[in-house]
Amino acid sequence: MLMGKKNEIVNNEIMFGGGMPVGAIHNDRLMVKVCEMYYLLDMSQKEIAVRLGISRPQISRIIAQARENRYVEIKIANPYSDETALEQRLMADFHLKDALVVRTMGATSEERMTQFSKEAAVYVDTCLGTGQTVGVMSGTTVAAIVEGMHNSGKRIVAAVPLVGGIGSEQADLHANAIAMRLAREYGGTAMVLNAPLMVSGAETARMLREEESIRSVLDRGCTCDVSLVGIGNVEASSTTAQAGGLTAADLQTLRAAGAVSSVCNSYFDASGAEIDVLQERSIGQRLSDLRHSKVVACAIGLSKVAAIHSALLTGKLDMLLTDLETARALTGTAQEESR
Repeated sequence: MLMGKKNEIVNNEIMFGGGMPVGAIHNDRLMVKVCEMYYLLDMSQKEIAVRLGISRPQISRIIAQARENRYVEIKIANPYSDETALEQRLMADFHLKDALVVRTMGATSEERMTQFSKEAAVYVDTCLGTGQTVGVMSGTTVAAIVEGMHNSGKRIVAAVPLVGGIGSEQADLHANAIAMRLAREYGGTAMVLNAPLMVSGAETARMLREEESIRSVLDRGCTCDVSLVGIGNVEASSTTAQAGGLTAADLQTLRAAGAVSSVCNSYFDASGAEIDVLQERSIGQRLSDLRHSKVVACAIGLSKVAAIHSALLTGKLDMLLTDLETARALTGTAQEESR
């Protein structure tokens, strides 16, 4: 005997307290009708419940059962299907938590960078949270992304430069300048690292690191919640070398040691192993110093593929932002499509 609410028998089905018949969830015609109202007529579950005299939870269960029975198949017309597939491939191949692949068009690298940084800026904004401390590296790509960012209503605590000044040229690409732009957009404090990226000797670097104004910024950089970093080539064409942060002799030393990529003040070989050279003369964070941070790396261009691949193999990057062409090269899909 059924206990509880008053029960009625209607059309050989048990009604519970005036609710929907227990057999209704197995009524194919009713399932189709409810789904047409919900998916095609754009009616809410509440509206359908009122129209049919069935409780809203029962409507929800009917819709769920219809999907399970394959009366409803949801297809998403994804205009970014190529990009999405590459994002999933990058995440699987390199154990990333997330990836963003942007389709860029244009005849020049500047045009492609403009398109990439516009989409990447929106993505980076979603990575930031109110009350967080955000670290930034120097470089063209990081600068372009931060320049394109628009605050969606968040307020960070501080923007922190992760590396010292990269030279006397291109001051707008320095981490200090990028941190200031980020703080202007998101509030909070813009910290300043008053030291160069590379100095002439290890003793000079040690003394500078011990200066209170410098040490406080370096200490804060190790505690960032999010770190936006670029991936550099170990080439004379790199931003750091062009700005004067690395000399020809420095580049020769790095290449002789097998360095392929740089992130902050760390250098890595083709297998992703860190190469312990020049660190004694450098001022700033190593990638391993950011282990408590969500590390968002950004880099585009076929000339960067070897460097990006090297950095990905470190296992220390959480997210990668890149373009379609570069992602295809990184995952090997460019060769697969050409066969």
